[in-house]
Amino acid sequence: MYLDHFGLTALPFAESTAPEALVPLSTRDAARRRLRYGLEQGQGPVLLFGPSGSGKTVVAASLARELGGRTIHLSYPAMPAPQFLAFLADELDGLHRVSSVEAPGLHATLRRLRTQLAGPASRGKPVLLIVDEAQLIDDPGTFEALRLLQNFSSAGPPDLRLMIVGAPEVLLTLPPSLADRLTARYALGPMTEEESAAYVLGRLNWAGARTALFDDEQLRILHLHAEGLPRRLNRLADLALLMAFADGLDRPDAHCIDTAVRDASPDPLLA
Repeated sequence: MYLDHFGLTALPFAESTAPEALVPLSTRDAARRRLRYGLEQGQGPVLLFGPSGSGKTVVAASLARELGGRTIHLSYPAMPAPQFLAFLADELDGLHRVSSVEAPGLHATLRRLRTQLAGPASRGKPVLLIVDEAQLIDDPGTFEALRLLQNFSSAGPPDLRLMIVGAPEVLLTLPPSLADRLTARYALGPMTEEESAAYVLGRLNWAGARTALFDDEQLRILHLHAEGLPRRLNRLADLALLMAFADGLDRPDAHCIDTAVRDASPDPLLA
């Protein structure tokens, strides 16, 4: 689309967890440090929660890279406990198959998981399980399965590192038996205005921009209408560039910003 027009080598505001697209931001760096400490020193499950679009998955993915070792990222955890455990065992075996309706016996699956998790843990690189969108879990047995997995220990600490990620509603559904084991929790809020500006400029720099495509006032407006949420900011900045490209402009003007805000708004009165 507009890449050649602006001299870019990649889409600057596409959803991405690629390490090269990561823009260092103080609040996101603080989240990774806090959660890493909980996983490595506290040796228990950690919780990352925040509103939709705040960048929780990006933080989780970057932390997984820092830790190294095997990571299983489960993005839809709303499964009954037997199916959940069978799915995890298949993922650890690298089978990537759809679990059958009739899941294998629970005891057999647990024995399989114990063996799968003990090996990496004994080598000092326990498996990390990221349970994303955890607010969607409606079966108490699934949470109980997660608690049970934390009991697998071959050398002291749990053989499975567990990161629970979700919207704030997860605080209402997380049972005390699991909440009491949390060694760290972090509420990921919106970015500050300074962080939003750094994010936009950082993504443009990563994409090969040679000139400033947004001025300070435009960055302020983008932050305001995105409410500091990276996903919304991506959408607004991308639309503004698209409008500028369609109008043959070297960079977005005030009309492009206004149109992007209007088109991206969920309010039908503004669209």
